[in-house]
Amino acid sequence: MSDIPTNGPHDLPHDGPYDGPYESPTTPFDDDVDLRSPGTRVRWRGPRRRTLAIVAAVLALPLLAVLVGSSWYRGELGGTDGGAPVSFGIESGWGVSRIGDELVAADVIDNKLAFTIYTRFGDHTEFQAGEYELTEGMGIRDAIDALEAGPVVRERELRVIPGLWLDEIAAEVEQQLGLDAATFVDVVRGGTVRSRYQPEGIVSAEGLLFPDTYRVADDATEIDVAEMMVARFDEVATDLGLADAAAITGRSPYEVAVVASLVQGEARLDADRPVIASVIYNRLAQEMKLQIDATVLYAIGERKPTNTDADRATPSPYNTYYADGLPPTPIATIARVSLEAALRPATTEYLYYVLADAEGGHAFAVTYEEHLANVERARELGLFG
Repeated sequence: MSDIPTNGPHDLPHDGPYDGPYESPTTPFDDDVDLRSPGTRVRWRGPRRRTLAIVAAVLALPLLAVLVGSSWYRGELGGTDGGAPVSFGIESGWGVSRIGDELVAADVIDNKLAFTIYTRFGDHTEFQAGEYELTEGMGIRDAIDALEAGPVVRERELRVIPGLWLDEIAAEVEQQLGLDAATFVDVVRGGTVRSRYQPEGIVSAEGLLFPDTYRVADDATEIDVAEMMVARFDEVATDLGLADAAAITGRSPYEVAVVASLVQGEARLDADRPVIASVIYNRLAQEMKLQIDATVLYAIGERKPTNTDADRATPSPYNTYYADGLPPTPIATIARVSLEAALRPATTEYLYYVLADAEGGHAFAVTYEEHLANVERARELGLFG
């Protein structure tokens, strides 16, 4: 070891070896130290040792907080199974803070702070207003999962059978859903909803409401229900190929829908539907009045077993005993099987049909004389009421 210069700031001569503490390079040594002596041991004084201990403690505190905090935090995120059901509502305008308060108040979670941390750092900050089904003590993570899944949609059931007139559908909408029948009729007839198969000049969507069983939200309006039924009609019609009606039948898709509504009103057996459709097309081709009883009933607005001569004389564009050609709109809800029959009718020369048995089957005829004979048999069987 080389000697330390004697003219430096630490030139502190001493005879014996240094055994005492040494503070720092900027702190004077004790008088009894001789750094020039071989084998000299240098020790730090107490204040330096205490400083290191304090620094270590300060550094350890955050680590300890993380360890303790994470254990607490993880505990808050989890929950327990089998808690009591809680109907929880979020109102429009509520932020994370208010939602956290309400979840704590409802005993769904235990700690708002943990909820706030989890939502903020996990980017779970947007929840829809509405009603939710939660449970007590389910914990933050499961509660947020439930909230992000969206509010519970409470539904009711609407059942609409084939063959109903619009006024009858509206009555079912009012009875089953509590909506207003008159408003529903106005929506359908006023052009608020439209089918893709509805021509430009036709305002009403009457007859283009598909008969089905629907799940309807509690807050649904008359417009919502009408749109749902028209959309279902379009779906079924498209699936059957109604867009190709002109190529298949020579008639527009809308005219085919009108024919299908007449088939729906007349047929009782599925086997008869394509044949009745063929009669309608055959009569249209020969420019004969259709003389369909179902249109008379619609025109007079009354369901009756048989029509009278006075009924058949009712002046209405819907009365095919009175008016030529097809009615201006479909007259009733159309089952898929009737729409398919109108789109793909049987190939026949029939121009007439009449009831033939108590099950609702029909007898068909090409000539009027054949038809009269079928009518007489029907009377003998008592099929005319």
